[in-house]
Amino acid sequence: MQTDLRGHDSHSPSCNVSASPSANPAGARHRCESYAAEELRFHNLGATAACEFAPRARRATVIVLVPSAGVRRRSLVGRFAALILVSATLVVVALSATPPAVARTHAGSPFRRVLGVGDRGADVGRLQAWLTKVGIPTTADGIFGSLTRTSVGRFQRAARLSPASGMVGTMTANTLQAWTKNGKKIGRGRPGAAWVFPLRPIERVLPPADWTLDQGVDIGTGTNACGSSVVEVAITSGTIVQEGISGFGPDAPVLKVASGSLKGRYIYYGHAKPALVPVGAHVNAGEPIAQIGCSQVGISFSPHLEIGISAPEGPPCCPRMLQTARQMYDIVHGLYSRTR
Repeated sequence: MQTDLRGHDSHSPSCNVSASPSANPAGARHRCESYAAEELRFHNLGATAACEFAPRARRATVIVLVPSAGVRRRSLVGRFAALILVSATLVVVALSATPPAVARTHAGSPFRRVLGVGDRGADVGRLQAWLTKVGIPTTADGIFGSLTRTSVGRFQRAARLSPASGMVGTMTANTLQAWTKNGKKIGRGRPGAAWVFPLRPIERVLPPADWTLDQGVDIGTGTNACGSSVVEVAITSGTIVQEGISGFGPDAPVLKVASGSLKGRYIYYGHAKPALVPVGAHVNAGEPIAQIGCSQVGISFSPHLEIGISAPEGPPCCPRMLQTARQMYDIVHGLYSRTR
Protein backbone atom coordinates (compact mmCIF):
# COMPACT_ATOMS: atom_id res chain seq x y z
CA MET A 1 0.00 0.00 0.00
CA GLN A 2 1.21 3.52 -0.77
CA THR A 3 -0.08 6.55 1.06
CA ASP A 4 0.60 10.20 0.36
CA LEU A 5 -1.35 12.80 2.31
CA ARG A 6 -1.30 16.18 0.63
CA GLY A 7 -3.35 19.38 0.46
CA HIS A 8 -5.84 19.08 -2.41
CA ASP A 9 -6.76 22.69 -1.71
CA SER A 10 -6.88 24.77 1.46
CA HIS A 11 -9.53 22.58 3.01
CA SER A 12 -9.43 19.32 1.05
CA PRO A 13 -6.83 16.78 2.20
CA SER A 14 -6.60 13.66 0.04
CA CYS A 15 -4.95 10.28 0.17
CA ASN A 16 -3.73 8.07 -2.66
CA VAL A 17 -3.88 4.35 -1.98
CA SER A 18 -2.86 1.42 -4.11
CA ALA A 19 -5.97 -0.51 -5.10
CA SER A 20 -7.39 -2.99 -7.58
CA PRO A 21 -10.80 -1.70 -8.72
CA SER A 22 -13.36 -4.39 -9.33
CA ALA A 23 -14.88 -5.16 -12.71
CA ASN A 24 -17.69 -2.80 -11.72
CA PRO A 25 -16.13 0.68 -11.30
CA ALA A 26 -19.39 2.27 -10.15
CA GLY A 27 -19.84 -0.42 -7.50
CA ALA A 28 -16.24 -0.04 -6.38
CA ARG A 29 -16.62 3.73 -6.04
CA HIS A 30 -19.90 3.37 -4.11
CA ARG A 31 -18.34 0.86 -1.70
CA CYS A 32 -15.29 3.06 -1.18
CA GLU A 33 -17.33 6.24 -0.57
CA SER A 34 -19.80 4.48 1.74
CA TYR A 35 -17.03 3.20 3.95
CA ALA A 36 -15.17 6.52 3.94
CA ALA A 37 -18.38 8.27 5.02
CA GLU A 38 -18.81 5.79 7.89
CA GLU A 39 -15.26 6.49 9.07
CA LEU A 40 -15.58 10.26 8.85
CA ARG A 41 -18.82 10.18 10.82
CA PHE A 42 -17.36 7.83 13.45
CA HIS A 43 -14.44 10.22 14.00
CA ASN A 44 -16.75 13.25 14.13
CA LEU A 45 -15.14 14.90 11.10
CA GLY A 46 -17.52 17.33 9.42
CA ALA A 47 -16.57 16.33 5.90
CA THR A 48 -17.65 14.36 2.85
CA ALA A 49 -15.58 11.93 0.80
CA ALA A 50 -15.28 11.06 -2.87
CA CYS A 51 -13.33 8.16 -4.38
CA GLU A 52 -11.71 8.29 -7.80
CA PHE A 53 -9.99 5.57 -9.83
CA ALA A 54 -7.47 6.37 -12.56
CA PRO A 55 -8.07 4.35 -15.77
CA ARG A 56 -6.04 1.12 -15.90
CA ALA A 57 -4.21 2.05 -12.71
CA ARG A 58 -4.01 0.21 -9.40
CA ARG A 59 -4.66 3.41 -7.47
CA ALA A 60 -7.64 4.93 -5.67
CA THR A 61 -7.77 8.53 -4.52
CA VAL A 62 -9.94 9.39 -1.52
CA ILE A 63 -10.66 13.12 -1.54
CA VAL A 64 -12.08 14.64 1.61
CA LEU A 65 -14.00 17.89 1.25
CA VAL A 66 -14.19 19.89 4.46
CA PRO A 67 -16.42 22.90 5.20
CA SER A 68 -14.20 25.95 5.66
CA ALA A 69 -16.16 27.40 8.56
CA GLY A 70 -14.81 26.41 11.94
CA VAL A 71 -12.18 23.98 10.59
CA ARG A 72 -8.61 24.15 11.83
CA ARG A 73 -6.62 22.71 8.94
CA ARG A 74 -3.62 21.54 10.96
CA SER A 75 -5.80 19.67 13.45
CA LEU A 76 -7.89 18.14 10.69
CA VAL A 77 -4.93 16.93 8.65
CA GLY A 78 -3.34 15.38 11.69
CA ARG A 79 -6.50 13.51 12.61
CA PHE A 80 -7.29 12.53 9.06
CA ALA A 81 -3.74 11.33 8.42
CA ALA A 82 -4.18 8.74 11.14
CA LEU A 83 -7.69 7.92 10.01
CA ILE A 84 -6.84 7.46 6.35
CA LEU A 85 -4.09 4.97 7.14
CA VAL A 86 -6.79 2.79 8.65
CA SER A 87 -9.59 3.39 6.16
CA ALA A 88 -7.29 3.25 3.14
CA THR A 89 -6.24 -0.25 4.13
CA LEU A 90 -9.86 -1.30 4.40
CA VAL A 91 -10.84 0.38 1.13
CA VAL A 92 -8.03 -1.39 -0.70
CA VAL A 93 -9.08 -4.84 0.37
CA ALA A 94 -12.75 -4.06 -0.11
CA LEU A 95 -11.93 -3.64 -3.79
CA SER A 96 -9.45 -6.47 -4.16
CA ALA A 97 -9.40 -10.23 -3.79
CA THR A 98 -7.62 -10.26 -0.43
CA PRO A 99 -9.46 -12.52 2.05
CA PRO A 100 -11.68 -10.21 4.15
CA ALA A 101 -11.05 -11.98 7.44
CA VAL A 102 -7.37 -11.06 7.17
CA ALA A 103 -7.30 -7.70 5.45
CA ARG A 104 -10.50 -5.93 6.48
CA THR A 105 -9.90 -6.15 10.21
CA HIS A 106 -11.13 -3.14 12.18
CA ALA A 107 -10.68 -2.94 15.93
CA GLY A 108 -13.33 -0.21 16.28
CA SER A 109 -16.19 -2.48 15.21
CA PRO A 110 -17.77 -5.31 17.25
CA PHE A 111 -17.55 -7.36 14.04
CA ARG A 112 -13.82 -6.59 13.67
CA ARG A 113 -14.27 -5.88 9.95
CA VAL A 114 -16.49 -4.05 7.48
CA LEU A 115 -19.39 -6.24 6.37
CA GLY A 116 -20.98 -6.11 2.93
CA VAL A 117 -22.60 -8.22 0.24
CA GLY A 118 -20.69 -11.46 -0.34
CA ASP A 119 -19.30 -11.79 3.19
CA ARG A 120 -19.89 -14.97 5.17
CA GLY A 121 -19.21 -16.06 8.70
CA ALA A 122 -20.34 -16.14 12.30
CA ASP A 123 -20.12 -12.34 12.51
CA VAL A 124 -22.61 -12.02 9.64
CA GLY A 125 -24.92 -14.40 11.52
CA ARG A 126 -24.58 -12.24 14.63
CA LEU A 127 -25.37 -9.13 12.58
CA GLN A 128 -28.51 -10.81 11.23
CA ALA A 129 -29.58 -11.87 14.74
CA TRP A 130 -29.11 -8.32 16.01
CA LEU A 131 -31.19 -6.93 13.14
CA THR A 132 -34.01 -9.32 14.06
CA LYS A 133 -33.70 -8.31 17.71
CA VAL A 134 -34.22 -4.62 16.89
CA GLY A 135 -37.36 -5.39 14.89
CA ILE A 136 -36.07 -6.15 11.39
CA PRO A 137 -36.59 -9.90 10.82
CA THR A 138 -33.53 -11.24 8.99
CA THR A 139 -32.60 -14.89 8.39
CA ALA A 140 -29.47 -15.70 10.39
CA ASP A 141 -27.73 -17.91 7.82
CA GLY A 142 -24.32 -16.25 8.03
CA ILE A 143 -24.46 -15.08 4.40
CA PHE A 144 -24.56 -11.36 3.62
CA GLY A 145 -26.87 -11.21 0.60
CA SER A 146 -29.18 -8.62 -0.90
CA LEU A 147 -31.88 -9.16 1.75
CA THR A 148 -29.39 -8.55 4.55
CA ARG A 149 -28.23 -5.40 2.78
CA THR A 150 -31.86 -4.23 2.62
CA SER A 151 -32.26 -4.93 6.35
CA VAL A 152 -29.08 -2.99 7.15
CA GLY A 153 -30.24 -0.04 5.05
CA ARG A 154 -33.58 -0.10 6.84
CA PHE A 155 -31.81 0.03 10.20
CA GLN A 156 -29.53 2.85 9.06
CA ARG A 157 -32.51 4.96 8.03
CA ALA A 158 -34.33 4.24 11.30
CA ALA A 159 -31.20 5.20 13.26
CA ARG A 160 -30.67 8.26 11.04
CA LEU A 161 -27.27 7.08 9.85
CA SER A 162 -26.16 8.50 6.52
CA PRO A 163 -25.51 7.28 3.92
CA ALA A 164 -27.89 4.33 4.25
CA SER A 165 -25.60 2.24 2.04
CA GLY A 166 -26.43 -1.21 3.39
CA MET A 167 -22.77 -1.70 4.36
CA VAL A 168 -21.81 -2.24 8.00
CA GLY A 169 -18.93 -0.01 9.02
CA THR A 170 -17.87 1.16 12.45
CA MET A 171 -20.74 3.57 13.15
CA THR A 172 -23.47 1.22 11.96
CA ALA A 173 -22.02 -1.73 13.89
CA ASN A 174 -21.66 0.21 17.14
CA THR A 175 -25.10 1.80 16.85
CA LEU A 176 -26.74 -1.56 16.19
CA GLN A 177 -24.91 -3.11 19.14
CA ALA A 178 -26.12 -0.28 21.40
CA TRP A 179 -29.72 -0.79 20.24
CA THR A 180 -29.58 -4.50 21.05
CA LYS A 181 -28.06 -3.90 24.49
CA ASN A 182 -30.69 -1.27 25.33
CA GLY A 183 -33.61 -3.28 23.95
CA LYS A 184 -34.46 -0.54 21.47
CA LYS A 185 -36.65 -1.46 18.51
CA ILE A 186 -37.68 0.25 15.32
CA GLY A 187 -40.92 2.15 15.73
CA ARG A 188 -41.20 1.57 19.47
CA GLY A 189 -43.41 4.17 21.12
CA ARG A 190 -45.70 4.74 18.11
CA PRO A 191 -49.30 3.60 18.63
CA GLY A 192 -50.28 0.89 16.17
CA ALA A 193 -53.17 2.97 14.81
CA ALA A 194 -51.17 6.23 14.48
CA TRP A 195 -51.23 8.02 11.12
CA VAL A 196 -48.55 10.36 9.78
CA PHE A 197 -48.14 12.44 6.63
CA PRO A 198 -46.55 10.20 3.97
CA LEU A 199 -43.73 12.54 2.82
CA ARG A 200 -40.69 13.95 4.61
CA PRO A 201 -39.53 16.63 4.95
CA ILE A 202 -42.89 18.31 4.67
CA GLU A 203 -41.20 21.62 3.85
CA ARG A 204 -40.49 20.26 0.35
CA VAL A 205 -44.12 19.29 -0.29
CA LEU A 206 -46.39 21.52 -2.37
CA PRO A 207 -49.49 22.78 -0.49
CA PRO A 208 -52.92 21.14 -0.87
CA ALA A 209 -54.00 23.84 -3.31
CA ASP A 210 -51.60 22.25 -5.81
CA TRP A 211 -52.74 18.66 -5.29
CA THR A 212 -54.94 16.92 -7.83
CA LEU A 213 -57.28 13.92 -7.67
CA ASP A 214 -57.66 10.96 -10.02
CA GLN A 215 -57.45 7.37 -8.76
CA GLY A 216 -55.64 8.77 -5.75
CA VAL A 217 -54.12 12.08 -4.71
CA ASP A 218 -51.21 13.53 -6.71
CA ILE A 219 -48.81 15.39 -4.40
CA GLY A 220 -45.89 17.25 -5.95
CA THR A 221 -42.73 18.75 -4.47
CA GLY A 222 -41.12 22.16 -4.71
CA THR A 223 -38.47 22.38 -7.47
CA ASN A 224 -39.40 18.77 -8.35
CA ALA A 225 -37.40 17.43 -5.41
CA CYS A 226 -37.04 13.67 -5.55
CA GLY A 227 -34.84 10.72 -4.60
CA SER A 228 -33.23 10.81 -1.18
CA SER A 229 -34.28 14.45 -0.69
CA VAL A 230 -37.96 13.42 -0.29
CA VAL A 231 -38.66 10.16 1.52
CA GLU A 232 -42.00 8.34 1.45
CA VAL A 233 -42.93 6.90 4.84
CA ALA A 234 -45.57 4.46 6.02
CA ILE A 235 -48.70 6.52 6.58
CA THR A 236 -49.72 4.01 9.26
CA SER A 237 -48.54 0.65 10.57
CA GLY A 238 -48.98 -2.33 8.29
CA THR A 239 -47.34 -4.81 5.95
CA ILE A 240 -45.82 -4.24 2.52
CA VAL A 241 -47.71 -6.76 0.38
CA GLN A 242 -46.67 -5.72 -3.11
CA GLU A 243 -44.08 -3.69 -4.99
CA GLY A 244 -44.65 -2.73 -8.59
CA ILE A 245 -47.91 -1.44 -10.10
CA SER A 246 -48.72 -1.10 -13.78
CA GLY A 247 -48.58 2.58 -14.70
CA PHE A 248 -46.98 3.51 -11.37
CA GLY A 249 -43.55 1.93 -11.76
CA PRO A 250 -41.81 -1.33 -10.75
CA ASP A 251 -41.00 -0.17 -7.22
CA ALA A 252 -44.36 1.28 -6.16
CA PRO A 253 -45.19 -0.22 -2.74
CA VAL A 254 -48.60 -1.27 -1.47
CA LEU A 255 -49.23 -1.16 2.30
CA LYS A 256 -51.92 -3.27 3.99
CA VAL A 257 -53.28 -1.36 6.99
CA ALA A 258 -52.84 -3.31 10.23
CA SER A 259 -55.36 -1.74 12.59
CA GLY A 260 -58.04 0.87 13.13
CA SER A 261 -61.17 1.60 11.14
CA LEU A 262 -59.33 1.02 7.84
CA LYS A 263 -57.78 -2.30 8.88
CA GLY A 264 -57.38 -4.58 5.88
CA ARG A 265 -57.54 -1.78 3.30
CA TYR A 266 -54.56 -1.14 1.00
CA ILE A 267 -52.67 2.10 0.42
CA TYR A 268 -50.50 2.43 -2.68
CA TYR A 269 -47.59 4.78 -3.34
CA GLY A 270 -47.41 5.48 -7.07
CA HIS A 271 -44.28 6.65 -8.95
CA ALA A 272 -41.91 5.65 -6.14
CA LYS A 273 -38.31 4.65 -6.82
CA PRO A 274 -36.53 2.97 -5.19
CA ALA A 275 -38.44 0.90 -2.66
CA LEU A 276 -36.58 0.80 0.67
CA VAL A 277 -38.12 -2.26 2.34
CA PRO A 278 -38.89 -5.72 0.93
CA VAL A 279 -42.30 -7.27 0.32
CA GLY A 280 -43.47 -8.95 3.51
CA ALA A 281 -41.89 -6.41 5.84
CA HIS A 282 -43.97 -5.05 8.70
CA VAL A 283 -43.50 -1.30 9.00
CA ASN A 284 -44.53 1.23 11.60
CA ALA A 285 -46.10 4.63 11.02
CA GLY A 286 -43.41 7.05 9.91
CA GLU A 287 -40.90 4.41 8.80
CA PRO A 288 -39.25 5.11 5.40
CA ILE A 289 -40.50 2.72 2.72
CA ALA A 290 -39.55 4.41 -0.58
CA GLN A 291 -38.37 7.59 -2.26
CA ILE A 292 -40.09 9.79 -4.81
CA GLY A 293 -38.85 8.61 -8.19
CA CYS A 294 -36.86 11.09 -10.23
CA SER A 295 -37.75 11.81 -13.86
CA GLN A 296 -40.42 9.56 -15.38
CA VAL A 297 -41.46 6.60 -13.24
CA GLY A 298 -44.48 4.84 -14.66
CA ILE A 299 -46.90 7.15 -16.46
CA SER A 300 -45.60 10.40 -15.07
CA PHE A 301 -44.19 13.67 -16.39
CA SER A 302 -42.50 14.93 -13.23
CA PRO A 303 -41.53 13.64 -9.77
CA HIS A 304 -44.50 13.28 -7.43
CA LEU A 305 -46.35 10.85 -5.21
CA GLU A 306 -49.77 9.50 -6.09
CA ILE A 307 -51.16 7.99 -2.93
CA GLY A 308 -54.48 6.17 -2.94
CA ILE A 309 -56.55 3.71 -0.95
CA SER A 310 -58.35 0.58 -2.10
CA ALA A 311 -62.12 0.35 -2.21
CA PRO A 312 -63.77 -1.57 0.66
CA GLU A 313 -63.55 -5.29 -0.12
CA GLY A 314 -61.66 -4.35 -3.29
CA PRO A 315 -58.29 -5.60 -4.58
CA PRO A 316 -54.99 -4.15 -3.29
CA CYS A 317 -54.70 -1.87 -6.31
CA CYS A 318 -56.17 0.13 -7.70
CA PRO A 319 -59.53 1.90 -7.26
CA ARG A 320 -61.48 3.35 -10.16
CA MET A 321 -61.03 6.99 -11.11
CA LEU A 322 -62.23 9.16 -8.17
CA GLN A 323 -63.76 6.11 -6.44
CA THR A 324 -61.83 6.63 -3.20
CA ALA A 325 -59.73 9.70 -4.05
CA ARG A 326 -61.81 12.06 -1.91
CA GLN A 327 -61.44 9.79 1.12
CA MET A 328 -57.66 9.66 0.59
CA TYR A 329 -57.56 13.43 0.13
CA ASP A 330 -59.36 13.99 3.44
CA ILE A 331 -56.85 11.72 5.19
CA VAL A 332 -53.67 13.29 3.82
CA HIS A 333 -55.03 16.84 4.02
CA GLY A 334 -55.80 16.36 7.69
CA LEU A 335 -52.33 14.92 8.31
CA TYR A 336 -50.72 17.76 6.38
CA SER A 337 -52.59 20.38 8.40
CA ARG A 338 -51.70 18.66 11.67
CA THR A 339 -48.01 18.40 10.74
CA ARG A 340 -47.72 22.00 9.55
